[in-house]
Amino acid sequence: MRKLFLFFAVLGIIGCSTSVTPPSQASFAPSDRVFKFQQMDSTQSITVVRDSGFIGGGCFASVYIDGQLSAKLEPKEKVRFYLPRGEHAVGAALDGRGLCGANEARQERYINLGEGENKYVRVFIDEGGDFDIRPTTLK
Repeated sequence: MRKLFLFFAVLGIIGCSTSVTPPSQASFAPSDRVFKFQQMDSTQSITVVRDSGFIGGGCFASVYIDGQLSAKLEPKEKVRFYLPRGEHAVGAALDGRGLCGANEARQERYINLGEGENKYVRVFIDEGGDFDIRPTTLK
């Protein structure tokens, strides 16, 4: 009983957020979970990095580019998409059964890529337990 109480006390102190994973410390997702935008015919790219952490750790983060399912990430994984210049909708949603499917809302952000730009996006769960995706300057 004491161990269970200690577990929940520590969880309360830590909160329900995930931990930032800098892109340099994330591993690339295996090719069988990367579906689109892998042709290196563009000089610009968007790299999506998923945070690490216990919350949501058993679920895939499905990544969408311009509304198309493009990859599935586990915690501490990243994927790079080679895209033409212009504005792109980058989205993510938790994917799976049970609690993984409890939050079906996909979060999306618009990212504008200029010639030769390489931008980074972070997929995470915030302190309130909400799933989100945001641009980041971490590298």
